[in-house]
Amino acid sequence: MDTRLFVLKLFRSLRRNGLRFTLREGLRAIKLSREKDVFDVKYGTDTGGIVQLWNFTIRSPNARFATAYLATDEQALVDAISALPDDPRTLTFIDLGCGKGRALLVAANLGFKQVIGVEFVHELAETAKKNLNILGITNALVEHADAAEYRFPGGGIIVYLYNPFHQEVMQKVIANLKRSLPKKVHVIYCNPTCAALFDSCGFLARLNSPKEIPNIQIWSATTPL
Repeated sequence: MDTRLFVLKLFRSLRRNGLRFTLREGLRAIKLSREKDVFDVKYGTDTGGIVQLWNFTIRSPNARFATAYLATDEQALVDAISALPDDPRTLTFIDLGCGKGRALLVAANLGFKQVIGVEFVHELAETAKKNLNILGITNALVEHADAAEYRFPGGGIIVYLYNPFHQEVMQKVIANLKRSLPKKVHVIYCNPTCAALFDSCGFLARLNSPKEIPNIQIWSATTPL
C-alpha cells in the first residue's frame, strides 16, 4: 500500500468534497467490492468493482492526479458509440486509464478496427490483457504508459474517458490530442468533471448527448484537423 498516495487522496477529497461525501464514497467502494458483477459473471472476466490506486506502487508523478478505477457500464458505452455518425469498423477506440479493461471488451465486441488501452498501473494493465485473452480478442493492445505522455495515432479515433484523472493531466491529454492531428476524433467522457477544458479547447465541439445516456458527454472535431 502506498500510504503517501492514500493520504494525498484523502486530503484532496476532504478539501474538495467534504467529510460526508468522502465517507459516502468510501462506503460505496466497500459495497461494490463485495457485490458480484453481472458483466464478469456473464463473460468469466475480472473487470468489476472499485480499485483504489494507493493499493499499488506507481512511479508516475501523476498518480496524485488520478482517480480510482470503476468499471464502465456496458449499455451506456454502447449507446454513446451508437450516437456517433461513424462506423466503428473505420475507427480506433482508445481508453485512457483503461484499468481492468471493461471498456476495451465492450468496444472490441462492437467491431472497432483496433482497440487500445492506456494504463499506468502495471497490475491493472496486466489484468486488462488477461481479460482480453479470456475472450479471445486479438485486435486489442494494452500499453503500460502514462496518459499524459500518450501520443495518439493518426486516422479516425474515439477517445474514451471514465473520469480517469483531474485537470492537471487532462490539460496535457488535450494538448497531445491537438498536436497529434488525427484524421477524425470523437471524445466520449463519462462523469465529465473536466468538461470545461474540452469546451474551451478550440478544436472540439460538444454534441447533444441522447437523454437516455446519463452522465456522458460527447465531443467531435469541429473541422478536419
